Amino acid sequence: MGNTVKTDSFATTYTTEQYALGSKRVQLADEVAAYGSGVDTTVSLTDAQKLMLSGERTWVFVEAAADIAAGSLCKRNADTTPYKAAEDAASETFKFDLLGVADHAIASGSYGWIICEGACVVEAEAGVAAGNLLASDGDNTAGEVDTIAGTSAGDGNRVIGIALEAEDSGSTFGAGYVIARIDIPA
Repeated sequence: MGNTVKTDSFATTYTTEQYALGSKRVQLADEVAAYGSGVDTTVSLTDAQKLMLSGERTWVFVEAAADIAAGSLCKRNADTTPYKAAEDAASETFKFDLLGVADHAIASGSYGWIICEGACVVEAEAGVAAGNLLASDGDNTAGEVDTIAGTSAGDGNRVIGIALEAEDSGSTFGAGYVIARIDIPA
């Protein structure tokens, strides 16, 4: 699956499949700087947060199996529908079963772009600190991440990224969110 040419906003959602499911698109660093985050477009980012949200992002085109909230970590709904996304409701899901983080809400049955690589804003469990390795923690709240708890050799396959700020750091996006850098193979 190669990159797809697109000219509309990454926040655009569709009622029909406008791009092939699984298509990927890179958002260049200057576009990321201008875009910021769609989790809450009314906030003003601090200079430190702008720096955290810098760099390129890779997005993947998915269909929502159910309503997806902005900031939610999403998984494959089923192996037979690999780009039909749902909020992850498990803990420490293998990253190969995940798709990315929704930067904006996508209604059930609609289509849209989610971030699979780069800096983003994601729902997080209380106590996540800057520098923590992150894994899914959706069994507490669907779509959430937390510090990885495991210590076995296979836990690297559950790490999806790193927190760039603490969950309780007074994030512009409110309690329950962190800025993180993620890398999900989608």
